[in-house]
Amino acid sequence: MKKTSLFSIVALLASNACVFGQSNTVSTGGNASSATGSVSYSIGQVVYTSAEGDNGSINQGVQQPYSVDVITGIEHPEIDLSVFPNPTQGQITLNIALDRTESYSCSLFDATGRLVFAQDKLNPSTIISLDAFAVGTYTLSVSKEKEVVKSFRVVRAY
Repeated sequence: MKKTSLFSIVALLASNACVFGQSNTVSTGGNASSATGSVSYSIGQVVYTSAEGDNGSINQGVQQPYSVDVITGIEHPEIDLSVFPNPTQGQITLNIALDRTESYSCSLFDATGRLVFAQDKLNPSTIISLDAFAVGTYTLSVSKEKEVVKSFRVVRAY
């Protein structure tokens, strides 16, 4: 009886050595390798940690893909607007590639359409803090003289 119990414990411990530490249902993923190393990746949820070193940085974990799209407004190709980083953990930078930006304003709306932030008279590079807002998806609308020029989806991550 003791031999069976001891064997069962050893078999149980040995089988746990082959279990992977991360398990999740994801939309896609794969493996990539080169002569200098390999990596496994998956896309499907926003959970990751960052590590930085002298040779670079890496985000580890399961990540959600994102895109920055013009979702409303009239496209003005002469106006170069960009928002980064997106997704963000705290603040975003809104860049307007024009010399005169005083007539521009921005409004930030939550997922229900409620206005949560507004700013008039933007700078060519305006920093917007999202520290006080909950994790989620927001819409940032940039207007010129009350006309929406461009709107962005902004993701506030963990």
